[in-house]
Amino acid sequence: MKNERNLVFIPAEDGKPAYYLTEITLNYCRVRRFAGHTKEEARAYLAELRVAAKKGKLGELVKPKPAGDTFGAYARAVLDSAEWKTKRSAERDEASLLHLNREFKDARLVDIKPGNVRRYVTQRIEKGGAAPATANRELSLLKSILYMAEADELIPSNPIRGRRVKKQPENNHREKVILELGLDDAKQRRLVDSAADYLKPILKLALTTGMRKGEILKLKWKDINFPLQRIRIPIENAKSKKERLVPIDSGLCVELDSLPRKGEYVFSNPETGTRRKDVDDAFKATCAAAEIETGRKQGLVFHDLRHLAAYHLVKATDIVTASKILGHSSLDMTLRYVHPTDEDKQAAVEKVAERLFSGRQKDVNPQNDGLSEGIENRLQIN
Repeated sequence: MKNERNLVFIPAEDGKPAYYLTEITLNYCRVRRFAGHTKEEARAYLAELRVAAKKGKLGELVKPKPAGDTFGAYARAVLDSAEWKTKRSAERDEASLLHLNREFKDARLVDIKPGNVRRYVTQRIEKGGAAPATANRELSLLKSILYMAEADELIPSNPIRGRRVKKQPENNHREKVILELGLDDAKQRRLVDSAADYLKPILKLALTTGMRKGEILKLKWKDINFPLQRIRIPIENAKSKKERLVPIDSGLCVELDSLPRKGEYVFSNPETGTRRKDVDDAFKATCAAAEIETGRKQGLVFHDLRHLAAYHLVKATDIVTASKILGHSSLDMTLRYVHPTDEDKQAAVEKVAERLFSGRQKDVNPQNDGLSEGIENRLQIN
């Protein structure tokens, strides 16, 4: 697609939507600004800029007065912008900003250096108990905000651009912790039985389908097909950014259908009708009641139920089917969630041995039969 004058088209890639930029000259400097996701939006914004230019107010429109030169004030303005609110990570970024503000809220943007950022990441993990993945997400948000500040000419350059502050290695494999908890079928049933009534179907969905916590809590009534026993996970709720259909068992289907319908969300607050935002505290209380240790380092967390579901699904069906139910983009992703126990490995060897060498009634004579049967017979005798 050809660019129009003063408009630059950025094609869609990696799941991100296409968009347009305005490209104008102000005080002999080229300035680019987000103009919209459609050509109509971009043309309207460009027309607004041209009107402002005729009135001599282009500088005010293109370079609005910053909310402040401190990180907290500028970051708040960035996350409140219409462009940022359309991001899929907007809700998660709000949580990340809360932690970043504890260190950088009153710091001037120009005073943020690689050294104090590295110190922040170290303290978040060692003293704050954050997982490396959590610290990395906060680091990514900080870097994005500083790139915005650079574009707005509030700082000469992003002090942590590139790899000046390296991300922490992420150890997302939870097999050891889960295996050490010894969560056999009886303990998993006890976990569900110990839960409050509203939490039981949430746990069952997680354990049988591997749905993520966010996918469950954002589930709407319109996305459940009760006759077909299917749940639709729309693109906006799917981590893979691909819509998928998840089957549910008949018992859980009846249980979901019997829930009170207070609003559009299946799991809603009974008083307000709004969806439940989190169940972490209730999950911890349930684990305590079921005498199961909880906590990211040594105990069970909600996301571990997805690991357990993957384990059950792979045992019940083939890995391709399990991968489709879980919504993984590759089989390698599914393999990360599968953690066979020593008992599983022993049972597998026993099954192979039984199929090959046990249960044969016929005594084969190697002189009358083929060579291969004679070898098998000698193996059996020996």
